[in-house]
Formats: sequence, structure tokens, C-alpha cells
Amino acid sequence: MQKYLAQVEAVAPTHLEKTRSLVKSFLAGPGPKLQQRLLERRQKTVNWATDWWLNDMYLTVPLALPINSNPGLAAQPKKCTNQHEAAVFLARFLTELLNYQELLDRSELEVDQVKSRDGKSWQPLCMAQHYQMFRIYRRPGVIADEQVIFDRATSGDHVILAHHNQFYSVPVRASDRGRITEEELIQQILKIMEEKPDPRTPPVGILTTSKRPVWAKAREELLKNERNRHNIELLERCLCVVCIDDDVLPGTFNNPYRKSDKWIGDRDYANVLHHTIHGGGSRHLGANRWFDKTFHAILGKDGLWGLTYEHSAGEAPAIFKAFEDLTDTVDAMPPPDVNPVPSHLPAPEKLEWFLTEQSKNDIRDAMISFDALVEDLDICILWFEDYSKEFVKSCKISPDAYIQLALQLTYFRLHSHLVATYESAGIRRFALGRVDVIRSASPEALAWAKAMCQGDPETLAGNQPSNFQEESSKREQKIKELFDVAVKRQVQEMTDNITGHGIDNHLMGLRYAATEAGEEIPDIFTDEAFKRVNHFALSTSQITTKNGAIAGYGPVVPDGYGCAYNLRKNGFVFSISAFHSDGRTSAKRFAQALERSLQDMASMLKNTTQ
Repeated sequence: MQKYLAQVEAVAPTHLEKTRSLVKSFLAGPGPKLQQRLLERRQKTVNWATDWWLNDMYLTVPLALPINSNPGLAAQPKKCTNQHEAAVFLARFLTELLNYQELLDRSELEVDQVKSRDGKSWQPLCMAQHYQMFRIYRRPGVIADEQVIFDRATSGDHVILAHHNQFYSVPVRASDRGRITEEELIQQILKIMEEKPDPRTPPVGILTTSKRPVWAKAREELLKNERNRHNIELLERCLCVVCIDDDVLPGTFNNPYRKSDKWIGDRDYANVLHHTIHGGGSRHLGANRWFDKTFHAILGKDGLWGLTYEHSAGEAPAIFKAFEDLTDTVDAMPPPDVNPVPSHLPAPEKLEWFLTEQSKNDIRDAMISFDALVEDLDICILWFEDYSKEFVKSCKISPDAYIQLALQLTYFRLHSHLVATYESAGIRRFALGRVDVIRSASPEALAWAKAMCQGDPETLAGNQPSNFQEESSKREQKIKELFDVAVKRQVQEMTDNITGHGIDNHLMGLRYAATEAGEEIPDIFTDEAFKRVNHFALSTSQITTKNGAIAGYGPVVPDGYGCAYNLRKNGFVFSISAFHSDGRTSAKRFAQALERSLQDMASMLKNTTQ
């Protein structure tokens, strides 16, 4: 409760007095009884929090999956000079994916480890996300979605390829002889690539972009037909979806921070991130997806290679790592044979749909709502190369804490206050653990941000005392002291979370304990301050990717920012998102202010180093 009050102090200070009173009542009233229920639940479950967390974080959220939930990753482009080379690349990737799946089937995956709290020994991490990745599916529901985990005996023996909004089922194992060969896979992929676009193909995949209750009802309409039921079952039980994209997003999706931010051709990094997150809406590649499925590999005609994934199934460290490791293995292979061997397998199964007038209307409605969402998304990529994490480490500061404080300063500069900030904290030290929330908006961060902004040159112009230099030195020292306190607080917050002492899962648990007992929700959870503290207008995540890949996602609230960042050897990369419709937020403006924050912080450290 003390940590909760600190959050209210940082982001909703006008509510602090009332919240103190509510906390007092909660501790004297229902709090201890609800806490006891959590202790009892802990004795009966592997992880008392995960099912409730999954429900709260994902399954009961009615928003559309792309942009609002599913992240995207754009890797290094692939240099395929013709269709055959592209088919070879995809066949090799799928072959390596099958090798990986068989490793999972044998439970032989190497267990990830982290340093334990004492820093002397190693601690294993839960690997459940890795083992479920290719067996899991998010099925839409009117009230809540359902997470289906399929048995390997009945799933994962075919892949779905999407091309020109048409889905194809390609068996990768035959009942009589096991896996098909890489050469046979190449032939199957080429057959699909050679199919010409048919304007009559209904863009059924666009239905998975609808709000979840809307898609659930549209799905019920589809399921009335036996053929559609067969198609949906194939989509649900496939190993993964591979999207072959024969279009590129136009320049309207570009948002370069600098002229040097080009990807290849006329596209910049914002453009390719838009491509992997949502496909450009119904006018481009948004229907060439099935967003409910966990793992979507995407190959574009200009060499774009990326991924989007359904987020309830796992976190980026598990899913991105699998994608990047498999890609590295394929990239290390020798050039393909130029003389393909003919295959005698039957052609891949094309998924044909029977659509009622209602289903056609559902598709039209989904196109309209998804296109509006796509057009609203604002993305800007900032490549900051003035210094790297090595400079931050040389100042004996945690690089992640440093970046989080840079984001706090940036938000304060733009909006003159702090907001609830989400940074995902992996809690895989615990069985079935997913994440808790590192809350970077703290009273200490606020005090430092205010001091930094009071020291802005424009606030001093024309008003400099005769002993300005001496006063300036004292002020810089004071700011540095406030910074040190804020860093200490942030590092403690990070440590508390990854070791299971965060507040968000705990508060969620206390609330669910009351709900499940059929009791009234305590006032502390229905108060305005609680809403403010859980309105994450700054949603952040450190996503480590290889070889210049960039990852990102949309904001989680209409007036918010999304900010994924990667601490690289030669600098920092930020993928910043906002919504145009808010009017007060701008991805490019945030990038500009963030660059200035990082420069000012380095100056502060250099000026105060003895």
C-alpha cells in the first residue's frame, strides 16, 4: 500500500489525501482477509497470479489485436532475386522451425538462466512460454477470449501460407512417412507464389482485426457452415502462419526522424514497422494475416522479413529469440541449388469460404474499422548514436534505469506532469510467471524532472545574477543529487519486480479475490486515483533484438505513447508510437524531446563528475 501511495503521489497528487484515507480503511477492513485468500490460493495452484493476470491483461480486453496488443518485428531484409530463392528461404526457415518444434516435443530445450539475487549463483527460468508457443491459439469470445492449448497429437503438422488474402494449408508431416523434405516444401511454396491474385477472394483474414466481441459474433456466423468450420480448425491448429506479401506500404507510412533513417528503397524504418504490426490495413496486406495465431512470419516482395505475434501467448524474449535464432541458422546456409527437383505431392489445400450476406457485411465493417485504426497509428524511429550503454555503465548507472528516467524527463518536458508508466518486468524466476510492472513514474523521478526543466536555458535568459556561474554549479550538483536518488529508486523498483515484489499482480490478485468470492469490490479499486494509476499513457519495454532488427507496438491507451527500445553497442534505438487522433501526442515530437533529454543527461553527468 505504501508503494501504491507513492504512485498516486507521482501521477495523481491531487488525489493523495483521499487515497491515504482509502488505504487506511482497506488495511483496517477487507485487505487482510483478501490477502489471506491469496495465501490460500498459493497453496492450491502452481502460480496464484498467472490465470488471473492473463484474464486481466489480455483475455477480457475487447480491443482489436493488431496495434493494441500484437507487436511487430522487422529484421534485416533478405536479398532474394527471384521467387525460387524466396521459396528456398521460406522452406529452409520452416524446416528449421520443425527441427525446433521436435526439440520442444522431446523437452530438450536448454533452460535459460539468470544471476540470482546474491549475484554469485545462477537461477533457472520457467520455459513454459517456449514450450507452448506453437500449440497455443487465442479464440475470440463475446465476454472474454479463450486461450486454447492444443495437444501435439492433433496440431502442428501443417502450416498456413497466406498470399493475396488467400490461405493455403501445407502439410509438413505425412502420416505414412513423417516430415516432407525441404525440396518438397520449396515446390509447395512455389505453387502458392505462382497463384495470381483473384479479385473475388474474400478478405476473411480481416475479421481477426475486429474488436474481440465483434469478431466472436462474426466467427459464430462463419461456423454455421461446415466448410468454414474445417478452415477455421486448420487455422487454429496450424504450426504457424507464413505471410507472403506481394505489396509494399506507400510513403504515407514513412515518418523519418532524419534523412538517414532509410531502410531500403523509398521505405524507412517506421514504414517497415507499420508493415509488420498491421500490414497497412485492408487496402494493402492487413487481410493477409490471421491475427489470432501466435507466430506470423512475414516475407515481403522487396525483401522485408519480419514477425508479428499474438501477445497473450508469450513475451518477446521467448518468441523473438526463436524467430531470430532460426533466421540466423538459415542465413548461414550455402546458396540454394539452381536446379530444383520436381515434387509429386498434391497441391496445397486452398481454403475456400462460404459467406452469407451477414458474413460479407461483417467483413466490410471490419475493413472500415481496421483502416481507421491503421491510419491513426503514428510511428517514429529514433536512432540515438551520440553515446551508448557503455558510457552509462562507466558512470556506474544501470542502463535500463537510465533510459526509463530519460523517458520520464521527456514526458514531463512535453506535458508538464508524469503519468503511470508501464515497463514489463519478466518474472520467469517463478513457475508459469509472465510479467509484472516496473513503474518508472516515481516521486523521486518527478522531483528530478522538475529540477531539470527549471534549469532549461530559456527559463534563465536575461535573468542571470552576477554570481551566475557559482549558482549554476550548485544547481547542477543539486540536480545530480536528485538524479542519483531517482536512479536508486528506479533500480530498487526493477529489482523488486523481477524478484516477485511488484505491486500490480498483487493489487490485481486482491481485487480478483473479492470478485471470486462474490463480494463488493473495495473502494480503493473503484476510486479515480486507481484509474489514473492504471492508465498507462507511457507503455515501455526494453526489447533486445539482433543485427539491426527493430521491434515496436502501439500505445495501450488513446492518449498514450508506446516506446520499445534496444540498448545496442553503438547507441540506442527507440520505436515510438502514438495516435494522431489524440492531438496532444506526437511520435516525432516525443523523439525530438527524447534526443534532447539524452543529450542533457550526458551533459549533467559530465559536468558533475569530479
